[in-house]
Amino acid sequence: MDSDSSSTDEEFLRKTLVKQLTENEKQALHNYSLESLHHSEFITLVLEFKDIMKMDFLHDFTSLVRLDLNNNLIEKIWGLDHLTNLTWLNLSCNRIKNIEGLESLQKLELLNLSNNQISLLNNMDTLENLSHFFISKNLIRRTDTLLYLRRFKSLFKLSIAGNPLTEKDDHSLYVAALFPNVTLLDNILIGQKMRDEAIIKYQNELKKFRLEELQEQQADGFEQNQDASVNNIVQSSFHSKIEIETYYQQRASQILAEFDEPHIQRRIEIKKLEDPELKKIKINKCSDEISQLRESLLNLEFELVENLDYNIKHLESCISEIVFTGKDSASHDDLLETINETENRVTRVNDSKAALIKELQDKEEKRNRVRISDIHQYVDYLRKQLKDLD
Repeated sequence: MDSDSSSTDEEFLRKTLVKQLTENEKQALHNYSLESLHHSEFITLVLEFKDIMKMDFLHDFTSLVRLDLNNNLIEKIWGLDHLTNLTWLNLSCNRIKNIEGLESLQKLELLNLSNNQISLLNNMDTLENLSHFFISKNLIRRTDTLLYLRRFKSLFKLSIAGNPLTEKDDHSLYVAALFPNVTLLDNILIGQKMRDEAIIKYQNELKKFRLEELQEQQADGFEQNQDASVNNIVQSSFHSKIEIETYYQQRASQILAEFDEPHIQRRIEIKKLEDPELKKIKINKCSDEISQLRESLLNLEFELVENLDYNIKHLESCISEIVFTGKDSASHDDLLETINETENRVTRVNDSKAALIKELQDKEEKRNRVRISDIHQYVDYLRKQLKDLD
């Protein structure tokens, strides 16, 4: 970059930053020199429609929480390594082809990559707090490309409209089934009726993914060369877990189905009422029924947790029994070697067992918190609908 180009970029950045300062901040700068602008103090930076091509000027903005670079000419995401406080990033309407350079943004909650040229979802593993992801109007063609996003357990809002994959009529049901935490898809609320329909349609895929996830847990918790007896009992426990979750999911769907239809009818009736006293009585009755629904779902959740906990304890007990079995075929001459092998086997399997059990318990605790949060969010949504009738 030559000196003329560098000074032009510096002047452009100076003017842009000054525009975003308050009057008091401007007065404090006196001569408005770039040196007087402390980049590290900026919390928000908006640089839209500036024909920006590169992001190499951002490394000193270490306190940024919100960064808006929409409608520019950016082709590559980079220069964000020091922006570790960023929670909101808008790179929509650029020329980006690959997702990259986001590894340091562990606090990021909102990422907008709409209107780019992206065809693959990857390189976002560290964004564990991501709750809002906008990838509409890109080049994503296959629905299974979205499966990468299943790792984001806090994902609440997803925008995929305008991609080739949305030309399929069932893409909404696909998301509703395979992303249980996504509540808003392209600004459309995924209601329980839609979720239930999606689960029925994609029940085979759901079982497959759950089994794969559980097998991955098994691989993480146990060495691949463990004896077949231990692996078999672990596999059996994982299958039991799937059956337990499927059973309670069906019960939850039944409870919601029995609630939803009458509730919708009652809301329609309330809308037609003109007598304010009668309207208030009906609304209070609906409110009580919503409370009953919440209690039913929470009780079902606690029952599910108890059964899953019992399944984990049963797995732990079965593994403990197996590791002390030893080698039945050991001869007298091989007794000492067999004892040593058994001791090593017990130590190895016990260590792996402890790691696996802890991992299973931790993941179930997280899932339990998510499910309870979903229940409360749905109840809040129902109460808001009811409040709008008052």
